[in-house]
Amino acid sequence: MSFDPERYTHPSDRAALKALQAIPGFSLLIKGFMNVWNERQGKILNMSTRIKLGENQMRKYYDMLPPICEKLGIPVPDLYLEMNVNPNAYTYGDTAPFIVLTSGLLDTIPDELVPTVLAHECGHIACKHSLYLTMGRTVLSGASNVLGSVLKLGGLLTVPLQVAFYYWMRCSEFSADRAAVLCDGTARKSQEVCMRLAGWKKENLAEGSIDAFLQQAADYREMITGSAWNRTLEFMVLSQASHPLLAVRAAECGEWERSEQYSRIISNLPDDNTSIPETQQTQPEEDPARTVEQKITEAFDGLFGFLKKDQQEGTNDTTQDTETQSPEETQKAEEIANELRWYRKMVEEGLITKEQYERKERELLGK
Repeated sequence: MSFDPERYTHPSDRAALKALQAIPGFSLLIKGFMNVWNERQGKILNMSTRIKLGENQMRKYYDMLPPICEKLGIPVPDLYLEMNVNPNAYTYGDTAPFIVLTSGLLDTIPDELVPTVLAHECGHIACKHSLYLTMGRTVLSGASNVLGSVLKLGGLLTVPLQVAFYYWMRCSEFSADRAAVLCDGTARKSQEVCMRLAGWKKENLAEGSIDAFLQQAADYREMITGSAWNRTLEFMVLSQASHPLLAVRAAECGEWERSEQYSRIISNLPDDNTSIPETQQTQPEEDPARTVEQKITEAFDGLFGFLKKDQQEGTNDTTQDTETQSPEETQKAEEIANELRWYRKMVEEGLITKEQYERKERELLGK
């Protein structure tokens, strides 16, 4: 009996996909993409420039794949090896998705972790991520310029649509990680993969500690949740990231293994409808209950992390002579100046409008 993806799909994956599909212009964009993209193009590239693994080609790696596919209830996809120093694995396609491993990945992780990576990629296929991942990588790469010029859809590649695509791609990784943990029967291997990708290559003879890496993840979460300004900086870092932060992913894998839902799936027990909904449990990186549009609005308006001017302060004049200010007032003035500097940078990058900046400036300065 195979694992049902409906039971292990991460709630943020579902919420982010719904938000992405609701972004104005998305339906036209995917229609245009399907008009010019052909799955056979990937097949041509694979067969001509990559090594197809199979029973007669690097069988050691290929033989890792069928048992995983059986556990996840999917057909065995084509598997290719690509000459690329960057450690990576990815899934492309639609009706016949395929998996590509890079030579850099095999140089980075030991062979016993390759099945974990394959299970992750097969998790994407089982959760039916392949088409949107293919589209997202194309739209968000240099190919998007070609797509926009051919289809005259450049105007649809708005900041909200791009942020929504990146957001869903990150959330989809959590579902694929869950599939890998289920296939392995432990989160430890997925956590080690995250640590390896973070810098602990297999030829590094220094002893590595997964527990210390997980403590690093806990310290990171404490740092982010303890500061609204840090949450804003995290949002800016992640706004154009296709993958979650590695330490956060490692921690999330451990939380999934400890969850009641994981235990029920592993034990082949039905869902317990009386248990706490996943959306009420601790979520990685972002709260899936909010839509992408809400998150962007919050970031722009200061609700997602920017420090607010205390309306109860006796004075709102941050331009007064610093010699007459108390240390607390001076620190507050510096914080406001830093916030406005970041807002000006966001205007320069086209992330917010000048009017949004001026509104925030008036709010912070109490004008």
